Amino acid sequence: MPLTLRTKKAWLSLFGGLFLLLLSMAPDAQATHIRAGNIYSESDPNNYLKFRFTLITYTVLGGFEDTHATLHFGDCTSQRVELGRKYELQNGQNNTQVNEFYFEHTYGGAGTFTVSYIGENRNGGIINLSNSVQQTFFLQSTVTIDPFLGINRSPILQYEPIDLAARNQVFVHNPGAYDPDGDSLSFKMLQPRIEGTWNACGNPIPQIAPGYRGLEQFLGTTRQGAPVGFTLNTRTGQVTWNTPGVIGEFNIAFVVEEWRDNRLIGQVIRDMQIFVREDPNQPPRLIIPRDTCIIAGTFIRDTIRATDPDRHPIVMEAVGSMLPPATFPSVNDTTHVFNWQTSCSDIRREPYQVVFRAEDRPPSGIRLVDLQPWRITVVAPPPVLTLAVPASSNSIRLTWENYTCPNAETMYIYRKEGPSGFDPSTCDTGIPASAGYTLVGQVNAGVVTFLDDNNGAGLERNRTYCYRIYAGFPEPGRGESIASNEVCATLESIAMTKVSVQQTSTTNGQIRVEWSKPGAIVTTLTPPFQYRLLRTVGQSREPAAQFTEVFTSNDLNDTVFTDTNLNTEENAYVYRIEMYHSANVGEPTVLVDSSSASSVRLNAVANASTMQLQWTYNVPWNNASTSSDANPLYHVVYLKLPGSDEFVRYDSALATTTSGTFSREVPLVEGENYCAYVITRGTFTNPRLPSVTENYSQINCFSRPCVPVLSIDPLVCDENFEPTGPPFQNILTWELTAGCDPSLIDFYTLYYRETDDGEFRAIATVEDMSYIHQNLLFYSGCYMVTATDFFGNESEPSNTVCKDNCIIFILPNIFTPNNDGINDVFTPKQGAAFIKSAKLQVYNRWGVKVFEGTEEPGLNWRGVTDNGKALSDGTYFYQVEVEFYGRSPEPDRRTFKGWVEIVH
Repeated sequence: MPLTLRTKKAWLSLFGGLFLLLLSMAPDAQATHIRAGNIYSESDPNNYLKFRFTLITYTVLGGFEDTHATLHFGDCTSQRVELGRKYELQNGQNNTQVNEFYFEHTYGGAGTFTVSYIGENRNGGIINLSNSVQQTFFLQSTVTIDPFLGINRSPILQYEPIDLAARNQVFVHNPGAYDPDGDSLSFKMLQPRIEGTWNACGNPIPQIAPGYRGLEQFLGTTRQGAPVGFTLNTRTGQVTWNTPGVIGEFNIAFVVEEWRDNRLIGQVIRDMQIFVREDPNQPPRLIIPRDTCIIAGTFIRDTIRATDPDRHPIVMEAVGSMLPPATFPSVNDTTHVFNWQTSCSDIRREPYQVVFRAEDRPPSGIRLVDLQPWRITVVAPPPVLTLAVPASSNSIRLTWENYTCPNAETMYIYRKEGPSGFDPSTCDTGIPASAGYTLVGQVNAGVVTFLDDNNGAGLERNRTYCYRIYAGFPEPGRGESIASNEVCATLESIAMTKVSVQQTSTTNGQIRVEWSKPGAIVTTLTPPFQYRLLRTVGQSREPAAQFTEVFTSNDLNDTVFTDTNLNTEENAYVYRIEMYHSANVGEPTVLVDSSSASSVRLNAVANASTMQLQWTYNVPWNNASTSSDANPLYHVVYLKLPGSDEFVRYDSALATTTSGTFSREVPLVEGENYCAYVITRGTFTNPRLPSVTENYSQINCFSRPCVPVLSIDPLVCDENFEPTGPPFQNILTWELTAGCDPSLIDFYTLYYRETDDGEFRAIATVEDMSYIHQNLLFYSGCYMVTATDFFGNESEPSNTVCKDNCIIFILPNIFTPNNDGINDVFTPKQGAAFIKSAKLQVYNRWGVKVFEGTEEPGLNWRGVTDNGKALSDGTYFYQVEVEFYGRSPEPDRRTFKGWVEIVH
């Protein structure tokens, strides 16, 4: 009867000492024998809840054999099966048996489950583990069950987890991992683990193997040309140990992570063993190509070479998911050729990895190897766009050739205004954001045409639109093609080409409006024709805006109009040109097309000595430009200085599609008047239209208002001060600096804050140069004032003036609470002025408290007890805790102590 895991545990506990003695006497018969292993998984094609698992362990050949194994499925269930298959590892040097156990399990629903195996026990003598012979062997794999994932299979590791190294020689190992579904793989180190605790439903929870030390702690002589220390390449799985410094057996573990669309969907943990021996042999060295990208359908052929520093014969091989049909025939023992005829079925987002292995064959001693991964990405060929033509006045029809790969799923259509200059390489799939395109649609891969009407909103006319497409492929590979060639089309129609302010005035302003003649579309229309020019106030080009007709013409050559008697000083205007023709005969009544554009609106203000300009527009041409453009278009700022009648070019600036800004210290002089305007410069992508259009803003005049100088009435604070309130008041007056004209100021704004750390807030706007701040509970506070001119420009703040309260807290030594109206209460000389709160405590001559009160900020104690009973004549002692109003952000709290005599 075979021993169960629990039975073996009990046996070890009872006979542990004897067992270890027997181990030392007969090592070939030991039951503690596991060297390495991992667990594979595969979902059933007909039932996504059903999984097949393969447990593979590597054990000491000729020792105790595990005839059964138990797998815990992570859902509170487990299964025990018999050994399915065993065979000797044919590497000729490691005395290892391979054991395979097969399981099937159906889960109850979707989720992520961790499958676990506990083996009993590891083989003895592992250098980087403590007493390995008594440590269990713990493996795990993770599966994700999701109906949207479809069928999923775990990564396959093609090279065995038993390997050999020579002391002070660079050791490399690669598991030769690939994913059958084309999912992305990543690798990371993990400490070997043993059985730990168990959760409530019987799932095992591992813990780190006792005494584990990483191989970076067992280094020998460092060799050049390889990573220093112990490393694991997270993309290729390549393990490098530079170099082993201690002879013996070592175990490491790593996890292979499986990703799909940036989602972690599975994990396989491999625990492997490395034998380090003493031998003068040096490992061979492989010479392989660089990682590459190829277009599906390409035949790839490359030579792989190996050299051996000891000139020993070499045996070469390769593993990879493409082998076969790919081949790796030999030319001689140091040269092989990799051949692979790729096809559309090989397209996927993740690269394929082939691992080449070169093993030397010395006449004696150990054989050493070099392994090197080569990554090959198979990309889809570019689709071929054949034509882009206008389908209407606001849409374009694209066509392309039937795509060469029948397994493509989707065609993605991208648009850009104007040519891009994008030139993708073989490794550049899809269309990156940096190319400047926008995704405008997608269709099934079998479709060969697409109508771009901007999702029903229509494309802007008189612009050139350029297109590219690429093919996308389905899960799980999710490959992409290289972008197609670029085709362009121009939507030709009438177009606004200029809206420029010619004269700035509130009543007599003028704007010049220009538009283009229609192109070939005229040949499809019925004369007579007519232009109708419409106008609305503002900068909105929405159709719902209320437009008024300002001009009509039946002459198609009549494309210029100057609009007069406008308020260009205060308003911007939008113009829309419409073209009509006759349906059959008679008057033109059928709308052919329309185009609209706004005038440029400039806002200019003074910020201290700095001029700040902002101008806006809403136009169909492109006013935007950047310094990286081949020929950037700058908007030009013109300025008229005080005392001058002429505008001069002051500076220029780049702008965006809707606005421009400019800020510069002139410097502006207080009280002086300045005027500015801006010329915008824009372009069209339609070769029929002007290459550059220039448009003037209105003239905007502004000034830097004079900064007032503020004063506050003083407060004489001495022992004779007697407050007259509350309420109190502060009298503020100000004047302008010499040379500033008060007649240029429209109004003044007074600002106030109660404390030094408070925010100033506006409390009044006045036209005079004085203000009385009334109904105050205290004098303390700070003020500043600004001046605003008739252009709406507000000056910088004036100086800040502040006032403090005058606090003279003097209490009497005697009072007569006899209700004669004279000296009837105990109160400070200043009464309640400037007192926020007060707490009075009174004690008799024996120290007994007779009164406490907080109701009156001015105290106003009438010589009574807490119950209101009059106290007898005599001397009493007091303590007053007072908080005063003040400017400080910290509370002004003070304590006063003394005595007072009551006399009735």
